[in-house]
Amino acid sequence: MSLQFDEGTYTVTKRSESIRLLAKEFALLYFLYQNKERAFTRSQLLDRVWPLEYPVERTVDDHIYRLRKKLSHWGEVHLDTVRGYGYRLAIRMNKAVLPSNPSTLDEETRDVVHELFRKYHLFGQGKSLLTLVNQQDALGIQIDPFYQQYIHFIMGDLKWLITTDEVLFEERFYWLLIFVHVLIEPAETLALYEKVLRSSALSADRLRELRILNIIEVYAEVGQYQRAKTQLLETHRVIQTDNLVNFKLPVALSELYVELWGGSGERVEEQMEILRAGLKDAPYLREIGRFQIMEGFWLLRQGRFLEAEPRIDDGLDVLKMTLNAPLYIISAHQVLLFMVHQRVQGRLLTKYQQVYAEIAKEFGVPVYGQQIVDKVRSFLSTFPPASDLPLM
Repeated sequence: MSLQFDEGTYTVTKRSESIRLLAKEFALLYFLYQNKERAFTRSQLLDRVWPLEYPVERTVDDHIYRLRKKLSHWGEVHLDTVRGYGYRLAIRMNKAVLPSNPSTLDEETRDVVHELFRKYHLFGQGKSLLTLVNQQDALGIQIDPFYQQYIHFIMGDLKWLITTDEVLFEERFYWLLIFVHVLIEPAETLALYEKVLRSSALSADRLRELRILNIIEVYAEVGQYQRAKTQLLETHRVIQTDNLVNFKLPVALSELYVELWGGSGERVEEQMEILRAGLKDAPYLREIGRFQIMEGFWLLRQGRFLEAEPRIDDGLDVLKMTLNAPLYIISAHQVLLFMVHQRVQGRLLTKYQQVYAEIAKEFGVPVYGQQIVDKVRSFLSTFPPASDLPLM
C-alpha cells in the first residue's frame, strides 16, 4: 500500500480517500513515510521537521497524537511508539492477507517480545538476546529497529557501529560515546562528556543517562571525588523523581566505585553491604560480575593481592558470559586504571595488561578505536556549545 502526498494542499491520499492535514502534520508524516520502519528520536524529528524553530519535544508528541486520530481508520498505517526512544511509521498489510507468521502483526505479541527482550537485558542474558534476534522468523516475532541497533552495541560490533550506512550516525553516536571511555585518557573522556552535556548532540533521555550515570565513574578516575559525590546526590534525586527503578543497582555500583577511588574504608564497607543485600534479592549477572571485580579492588586497596586476583578473574568471567561487550571491555580497562591508582606493579599488572590487550583485540579496538574517537569528536564539533545547559 502506498500514500500520495500533495504539498500544495497538505493532503495525503490512500487509494481514493484523502485527508487534509496542517502544515507541520503533513511535513512530519511525509518525513516518516519517506523513512518507513526507521525509528527517530524526538530530537531528530524536531531537527528535520522544525529545523529553524525552537519547539520543545512535547511538540512532536502532540503532532503524533493528532496524526494518529486523523489516520485512525486507515488500518495499514501505524505511527508506532518505540519505547524509550521515539517514533516510527510502519505500513502493514491488511490482516485479511496473512503472512506466514501472523504473530508478527499482533500487537500483544510485540509487547511480550519487547518485555522479554528487556528482561533478558536486565538479567544480563546475552545469549538469550541473540537467540531472539537470530530466530525471529522461526519464532514468528519482530524485533524493534531500536533493538536491532542495540544488539550491535552490546555485542561490541565496532565495525558496524563506525562504518554502517543502515542508520544515521547520530543514532549510533551515544553507543560509540560509551566505548570512547576505554580509548582515551580519563581526563580526555571527562572533557568530552562535559562537552556533550553542554550540546544538543543527544536526546533528553540519553543526556540524562550520561549525566546521572556514565560520567560519575570518570569523575572518580580523574580524582574528583567530591564532584562525583555531589553528582550522586543529584542522581538519586532524579531516580526517585523519574522512577528509574532499573538504575538503582548500576548507580549503587558506581557509588561503590567512587568510594574505592577516594572514600574511606568505612564508606567502602557500607556500600558493599548495600550491594550484597541488593544482589541477593536481584541476582543480575552484569551487576554480580562488576561487584566481584570491585571486591577485588577493595582487596587490592588493602594490599591483599593474592585474594584480589581470583575475585577480579571471577568478575571478568561473569561479564564475558553476559555477552555485554561494552561492560566487559570497560571493566577490564578499569582494572588497569585502578591498579595504576593503587601503584600495583609486577606480575599482577603485567597479567591484566595482557588480559585487556586480548579483550580489546577480540572486539577490534586496535583497528577501529582511533576511527571512533575521531568520528565522535568530528560529529560533536558540529554542535555549538549551549551555555544554558548546566552539567549538574
